[in-house]
Amino acid sequence: PTTPDSERPAQALLRDYALHTDTAAGLLIRSIHLVTQRLNSQWRQDMSISLAALELLSGLAKVRVAADCSERRRAISSVCSYIVFQCSRPAPLHSRDLHSMIVAAFQCLCVWLTEHPGMLDEKDCLKEVLEIVELGISGSKSKNSEQEVKYKGDKEPNPASMRVKDAAEATLTCIMQLLGAFPSPSGPASPCSLVNEATLIKYSRLPTINKHSFRYFVLDNSVLLAMLEQPLGNEQILIRGTSGRFAWAQQLCLLPRGAKANQKSFVPEPRPAPKNDVGLKYSVKHRPFPEEVDKIPFVKADLSIPDLHEIVNEELEERHEKLRNGMAQQIIFETSIDQKSEEEWRKKSFPDPVTECKPPPPAQEFQTARLFLSHFGFLSLEALKEPANSRLPPHLIALDSALPGFFDDLGYLDLLPCRPFDTVFIFYMKAGQKTSQEILKNMESSRIVQPHFLEFLLSLGWSVDVGKHPGWTGHVSTSWSINSCSDEEVPEQDDLVISEDVGASIFNGQKKVLYYADALTEIAFVVPSAVESLTDSLESNVSDQESDSNMDLLPGILKQQSLTLELFPNHTDNLNPSQRLSPTSRSKRVPQGRTIPPMGPETKVYVVWVERYDDIENFPLPDLVSETSTGVETTANSSASLRSATPEKEVPVIFIHPLNTGLFRIKLQGATGKFNMVIPLVDGMIVSRRALGFLVRQTVINICRRKRLESDSYSPPHVRRKQKISDIVHKYRSRQLEPHFYTSLFQEAGLKNCNP
Repeated sequence: PTTPDSERPAQALLRDYALHTDTAAGLLIRSIHLVTQRLNSQWRQDMSISLAALELLSGLAKVRVAADCSERRRAISSVCSYIVFQCSRPAPLHSRDLHSMIVAAFQCLCVWLTEHPGMLDEKDCLKEVLEIVELGISGSKSKNSEQEVKYKGDKEPNPASMRVKDAAEATLTCIMQLLGAFPSPSGPASPCSLVNEATLIKYSRLPTINKHSFRYFVLDNSVLLAMLEQPLGNEQILIRGTSGRFAWAQQLCLLPRGAKANQKSFVPEPRPAPKNDVGLKYSVKHRPFPEEVDKIPFVKADLSIPDLHEIVNEELEERHEKLRNGMAQQIIFETSIDQKSEEEWRKKSFPDPVTECKPPPPAQEFQTARLFLSHFGFLSLEALKEPANSRLPPHLIALDSALPGFFDDLGYLDLLPCRPFDTVFIFYMKAGQKTSQEILKNMESSRIVQPHFLEFLLSLGWSVDVGKHPGWTGHVSTSWSINSCSDEEVPEQDDLVISEDVGASIFNGQKKVLYYADALTEIAFVVPSAVESLTDSLESNVSDQESDSNMDLLPGILKQQSLTLELFPNHTDNLNPSQRLSPTSRSKRVPQGRTIPPMGPETKVYVVWVERYDDIENFPLPDLVSETSTGVETTANSSASLRSATPEKEVPVIFIHPLNTGLFRIKLQGATGKFNMVIPLVDGMIVSRRALGFLVRQTVINICRRKRLESDSYSPPHVRRKQKISDIVHKYRSRQLEPHFYTSLFQEAGLKNCNP
């Protein structure tokens, strides 16, 4: 109920009626204002209305209309105020339903932040959102208007519930890692990196690299680091956390980027060249004694030794001449040697490479783990010690990758999804049909169905190749796989019939599916189809004008020559129509060595296009439930079982009936209970052709979110990943003493320590 104008404040009336509601922006602002006002006044006590209002706000966040930032800020502040009110209610009023309302509010807040990341550029908005996150995680704010500031480290964690805490942590992850970073370079199908150990080994092209060349560490029991120590020019680090897997290529850089670009290696400053021609050069004849010695008069003692010429006779003169000639030759020889050495010295480069003092060349190979952990401050003595009075492990833990089963658990962690995933199965029901086989055969050719149905399919999502798709494909056996596709193309089989008109059955999950993803969820749209015999495939190749006109609606997707309707030609010829199963109902074999982790409650929705509205009562839902296996519904996660865990009457079904006016009538089935009154589509609604695809997709997202809110066994993706990392730490922790740990950092990766 809405408040009459007579009971509303005059200022609110003037503000509302002053808006230009005849424009798209005015209508959006008016809608946000009315919903936020009622949400924090009349509706916050009612769970069903609150959930619907939050879903409406989430839908309004996706409307691309230029509006004032203050109006968007109003929506975010309203959701934050709603969370504060619900968390501050007395303890006796806290129940699972109340906590579900808080979780839904956090999800609505994430939608607004991912659709409008620029809102957090405002300081006040960022502060308000982070205070709400703190309230959800710890149970109270650090700063209140009346109390003093209480630091987060001094507070005792007391959240409203673990579900509320998980929702607040998911919001914090969304703020820190998704805002402005989606879609990632790997595409919207994967918010994480597609690089893992196998990829690095493949593209390093070094024969010495294998899976044991990595060092593994865990930080704060929530972040798993894999470091590759090989001379690749840069250091490769894989980071596995609660929000996914990320790859970083790092390089040790001690120079500015400009200097690094101009010179490849460090070169010291050269010395200046000597200038020998500077100044005057004097020829000085050196004396053995100073000139003053000659002025001293001789005494008798000086004359006691006669001069040489006084005692020389003929014999001594001959010997003296010989000595004089030898001395002259020696002088000439030594003079020539001096001149030659001086010329050689002049020809030498300066400085002399033999005697010059040079700096050592810079190191080209580094021990990545030791330097990285040291530079980031993780190698302190306190980081390796067990926290006092706590069961938590140390801040830094080394893992032993040589233990059996380590890489299997690592692959198990990579299989855990980073976002909630949903599945939609789409059927086409012609007038008068009642059996499941008749309905499944409608997808075999585009000429059988209405053109608007094919247009509706392409408005739900885009086509992806199951074998190369890194996201959700509709079945756990083929989802979230990387490095599963070889570069070599599979050779075509000549014995298969090439069919161009495969209709919507191309999206049956065997080779292709329709896919949609945003920052918070991913959906696979699967079109189940029956397996035909070879004769039926030949008959389906006959085309007519109607087929050609319908095929134009699927450009480049349905017209693929390498596809055929006959998937098993050797086994289906002798089967009658009642014995043929759809590809989705067959057991999909899990790849060898791949363990499927538990995925929580199954969230799938059926969308049925009915030509005649009265045929809705004859829709064979029990028969088609067995045709829609996702692998999630089995208890032991064995995709061989087709037993559905969801009762048939609770499976949500959206019926779409095209009217002669060009509009579409909606019929909802299975949406009962307080958690299933979902919008934007409601029972009996008439929608336009343009809005049909978006409204169906948004309704599916809201239905599956309600399903997860209702489930007791559901854990958010970041919680499951954190639990798996803790399990890996418990199983593969390296039990080394501190001296042995530090010693191992100086050894090559893969070497065993020789512990005494």
